[in-house]
Amino acid sequence: MLEMAAASDRDPFGDLPDELLSRVLSFLPAEDALQTCVLDTRWRDLWRRFTSLLFIFDGPTFPRYNRFKQLVKLFICLRGNSPLVRCEIDAYPDDGPENTFTNTRLLIDYALACEAEELIVRAADIQYDLPVFDVPLSLISQHLKTLHLEGVNLDHSALNFSGCLVLEDLRIQLCNIRACEISSMSLKRLCITEYCLLPDNVRLLICAPSLISLHLEDFEGLTPFLENMPLLETAHVSLKDGCHDFCHKNRRNCDDPCCGCHA
Repeated sequence: MLEMAAASDRDPFGDLPDELLSRVLSFLPAEDALQTCVLDTRWRDLWRRFTSLLFIFDGPTFPRYNRFKQLVKLFICLRGNSPLVRCEIDAYPDDGPENTFTNTRLLIDYALACEAEELIVRAADIQYDLPVFDVPLSLISQHLKTLHLEGVNLDHSALNFSGCLVLEDLRIQLCNIRACEISSMSLKRLCITEYCLLPDNVRLLICAPSLISLHLEDFEGLTPFLENMPLLETAHVSLKDGCHDFCHKNRRNCDDPCCGCHA
């Protein structure tokens, strides 16, 4: 086997079908997948057609701003508008004192323009100045089925996903929800977990009449108000210490008129 390999300069993966090579590419971060273009034209064509985009980074390999900016623009320019199925993005801040994520937003817009069906945006590794997304105005899509947001500020008075006609799964983790309403006519599964901050001056209204699964756990703020959900099959709701509706004195017949249990 070694002698055969030494005697041939051809691509050692040349006998593998395109479907298998595309599968391999789908597991690579964007920067690694992009580098396969230098192998030959076949790899370049496969890279442009693969439908999973992973802009994810580990701590020591997290790029500097200029490198990330160049990578985003190069990737979009070379790949073109080929359709996407799944896109996973680690938010990365711009260089400077302003709390902006220009290239992260550029990637989100690109994913939606390529008709991505599943979009994951996370900023879990950013300790301060979390990205602020004007949701849902920045996430209008006729193709998006699954949306996962982690560690971002959802800064809008109402998270109305009526522009996402086929959105079925919405997962929100470690987010600051500054809205008074979440609404979607198509949503089937909603998950708000892992210490999300909910409003403390008004109850978050959840309007999702097609919902079949609800998971609400470990949040801080007032308990959300749930509108009619006639199709609901399963629900997990856990009200812990962060819930502002708990009795601070932890007793019956509380005489504190300002205590949350009187709400």
